[in-house]
Amino acid sequence: ISRTFPVNGKFTDRQKTIYNIVLEGQQIVIDRAKAGIEFKSLNCILKDYYVKALSKIGLISNAEEVSKYYYHGVSHLLGLETHDVGRHNEGLLKSGMVMTVEPGLYIAEEGIGIRIEDNILIEDNGCRVLSKDIIKTVEDIEDFMK
Repeated sequence: ISRTFPVNGKFTDRQKTIYNIVLEGQQIVIDRAKAGIEFKSLNCILKDYYVKALSKIGLISNAEEVSKYYYHGVSHLLGLETHDVGRHNEGLLKSGMVMTVEPGLYIAEEGIGIRIEDNILIEDNGCRVLSKDIIKTVEDIEDFMK
């Protein structure tokens, strides 16, 4: 489980923009995660969203540029180890699997790095966010930092 906090207690406007893109991307993936969905499709869903969102704010001009700012997968299974073993990134999600949803964006030239990670339980008709009670909106984080 990961959260990103502003060092001085308040996000800049640019940091808020990037943070909210990551947060929305995470919610899109959570909304799609359920039994029967291909594991690999979750990363494709996030990348498609990032192409649109990052193009809209002028950070990228084509889909290939997403990998400059997002260079890891959106998820891995959780088990006895933090990164569960096996070929989990191939095949379909199954009810009872526990996994992360951890999108991020890293804009080195602006000194911005955002990652938001939650753990979810895959169910037949969706998923349950196991870490749902941990704050993650810009407003809640800034209030917490006061």
